Amino acid sequence: MIKLINDLWYKNRNLISDGYDESLEYISKIIPIIIHNIKTGTECWTWIIPEKWAVTEAWIEDLEGNRLLDLKDHPLHVMSYSLSVDKIVTKSELMNHLHTRPDRPDSIPFEFKYYERDWGFCIQYNKIKNFRSDSYRVLIKSTFSHDSMKIGDYTISGKLNDTIVLVAHLDHPAMVNDDLTGVAVLIDIAKELAKQNNNYTYKILLLPETIGSIAYLSQNEGQIPNMKYGIFLEMLGNNNLLALQLSRQGDTMVDRVARYVLKKNCLFREDKFRKVISNDEMVFNGPGVNIPMISISRFPYPEYHTSDDNPSIISAKNLEESKKIILEILQIIDQNFIPKRKFKGPIFLSRYGLWVDYRTNKKLNENLEQIMLMLDGDKSVFDISEDLNMDFYDVLNYINKFLENNLIDRN
Repeated sequence: MIKLINDLWYKNRNLISDGYDESLEYISKIIPIIIHNIKTGTECWTWIIPEKWAVTEAWIEDLEGNRLLDLKDHPLHVMSYSLSVDKIVTKSELMNHLHTRPDRPDSIPFEFKYYERDWGFCIQYNKIKNFRSDSYRVLIKSTFSHDSMKIGDYTISGKLNDTIVLVAHLDHPAMVNDDLTGVAVLIDIAKELAKQNNNYTYKILLLPETIGSIAYLSQNEGQIPNMKYGIFLEMLGNNNLLALQLSRQGDTMVDRVARYVLKKNCLFREDKFRKVISNDEMVFNGPGVNIPMISISRFPYPEYHTSDDNPSIISAKNLEESKKIILEILQIIDQNFIPKRKFKGPIFLSRYGLWVDYRTNKKLNENLEQIMLMLDGDKSVFDISEDLNMDFYDVLNYINKFLENNLIDRN
């Protein structure tokens, strides 16, 4: 995961750009993604795919030729999707096109105008004092062209058509935590899922933020009914508590299992839909789609949308913790099922090896009869474990013995 981050983080990964395409090509050598191409100008529900943007040169000089800013020094120095400009401007006009972060005076901010047209530079607030002249020469050589938005899609087929969709966004130039960490963790998760015998089908989507999810779903509406749950992975490498943002529905299986796994494994915080962060979960949970999607992140963090969002704030330990948590959420959902009894009356437990000594597992011993009474086909294994405040795997392993003895059906 760290190698992928180090190899890709400094690329100019804009919505439709060479840096983004190169990054997706790099990933295609790690997992077998299909790359969907959606042409510029395509109507995707109420949205339109924007043009490809490229910038080759950009700088600010005073009229004596002293260069005060140069794109060569950092990809964030030019506002993403900036128009070209080549002219002499007054200091007053220039200041209207310079973006800074006074709260982080040594950082270059990330600014973008994907769907508007303007030009702009981004610079450290502490460098504004160097602009002492009345006039400046400004140059941005950028181009807008027809091309295709590219979306990486890796589907891992399971026994069911029911699908869990896992999403991370690959755009955001020269930034790591947002959301190259989500991409790195998701790729490792995909490699693990591909080794397993899964019940659910898993769809891995790597795409540009928001417009990528809209584009994919609008062009693949037939897949939406099969998408039962979703997880958006973002900002997973910084030193902060994991944050669970619930789906819009708030009480679905993915919400409840995520809460259970996080509570079991670590300190975390939880909030309602769109109360932690706002990203692609709004697309999947949005009008006419209604796929319950949670978000797992470590947001907020002070380096957000600045040049300080770089490899120095990322920990391999945090990436591994995030990966472990999400894999366990998926494992529980995948193994969960609804047991339906085939027996009548209380079971002769010892005959079937179903008796549990209290000295071996006190909690399970206390709930043997309760579990037996809950096998009417209206509760899943996770529902039962949640109702009884028991470990999911204790309940699953016990109920699987009923299955082995042909005492229940698996619904």
